[in-house]
Amino acid sequence: MPEGLPSGCMPEGVADSGFKRAASPAPGSNPDMSDGWRALAQPLPSEPEQKRAKLTRGDKRKAQGVRKANADETVLDAVELFLRSVWLEGHPEAEASSVPKTFGWPETSKQGEAEFCRAAPIPAKLAGGAEADCEFDVFVHELTERGVGIATRETLDEVRTMISKGSRPWVFTAPFTLRGERVRVRSVRHEWGYTQSDTLSISEQSPLRIDAPCQYFGKCSGCHLQHVAYGDQLEFKRQVVERALVQANPLFAKLAVSSVSPSPLPFGYRTKLTPHFDIRKDTPPDQVAIGFAMAGQRRVLDIED
Repeated sequence: MPEGLPSGCMPEGVADSGFKRAASPAPGSNPDMSDGWRALAQPLPSEPEQKRAKLTRGDKRKAQGVRKANADETVLDAVELFLRSVWLEGHPEAEASSVPKTFGWPETSKQGEAEFCRAAPIPAKLAGGAEADCEFDVFVHELTERGVGIATRETLDEVRTMISKGSRPWVFTAPFTLRGERVRVRSVRHEWGYTQSDTLSISEQSPLRIDAPCQYFGKCSGCHLQHVAYGDQLEFKRQVVERALVQANPLFAKLAVSSVSPSPLPFGYRTKLTPHFDIRKDTPPDQVAIGFAMAGQRRVLDIED
């Protein structure tokens, strides 16, 4: 036992056995260097190479599934509603109770569900220098109750064909879009059954799209429907109530939802707001951002007026 080390610091039976720790190799004298020391002596790969190696290893080992509980319920509800409506189009005589509970895999097949989620596109933050491979042209088919577009890389006719064959498309969320539009998105984060994306550009616009009256629309996370005329906004809100009733109970599908009463002040009716402050280290007081949260970011958008 080394000198000066109390016997109580060694496990019982080790102090009397003559146990000695193997000496570390001296610097500069390692002709018989072990594999572990050789690995430490190798230079580390660059960050993009590390990310690419991680993705390559992920193809060879069992990937971790994404928990469904972490996904946005409004997105999942809109996706399922869209898939149900497409299935009912191909089965006009079918009753609502006969709609499959799952699309793309058997209801009790956890393996099919896991394989579907593992086939998600790579998010841009893990692309390792190949962010261009994370951009896609998608078609918007539906909107969530918060006004976020539900889109796929397949056209509506292609989606109908997939549903009829028992499969399902991968879904992207496209904020600040409308039904029928074709947009360019970049994948941000993979969730259960869909990918959160940022809208980059709009290739084909909807006839319902208008110029938003607010200069911060599309950057600020506060409003999602300013690119729609006010009358169309009211119809969208009526459809949200209608869809909520159907999701609560299929029998409510027979209930008629009346039109939404318009407000005399579509804009400028708020009498209270809660601004946010983005105070960072070494930020001068006159440059502190005061406003609202940015869309898709944990930062504050500085609102001037």
